[in-house]
Amino acid sequence: MGVVTVSVLACLLLTLLGTGALPHNPHYVCPSGYTGPDSAIPHCYRMVNKQMGWQQALDYCNSDRGTLAAVHSVEEYQLLLSMVKQTQSISAYAWVGLNDLEQEGTYVWTDGSSVDWFWSKSAIAQQWGDEDCVALNSYAGAEGFDDIKCDSGCTFVCMRFATGGVA
Repeated sequence: MGVVTVSVLACLLLTLLGTGALPHNPHYVCPSGYTGPDSAIPHCYRMVNKQMGWQQALDYCNSDRGTLAAVHSVEEYQLLLSMVKQTQSISAYAWVGLNDLEQEGTYVWTDGSSVDWFWSKSAIAQQWGDEDCVALNSYAGAEGFDDIKCDSGCTFVCMRFATGGVA
């Protein structure tokens, strides 16, 4: 009976880790250079003030043991928007991990998490064809998500999970 209980708990923990749905723990800390976490935002974010294409930005985040940011709440959206606005002189657009590279109109996050919150095709500004990568637009009056060409040079936001430790 004990082995079954441990197995079930292990599966539950792996499921939570895989979805990023970790419960808030005030003892989680972010790596140096990252912002977060708090009770509303369980991830750590880093604004990278270099302009790169979407794939290069993803590779950069991956090399830092992260991925491009995923957004699942108003709080996360507002945090990322404020980060992008602070670097607007470099670029008003910043890559996030949302894309429809595999199938036009079917958006997925690079971290494998579900596309939720307010997401729909109409929630992302689509002006031209062949725009498969999503950036957060921080221009006043036009704030929101916009799919643009993946080879466009944009700043970007990396995301990592917080680690256990004493804050």
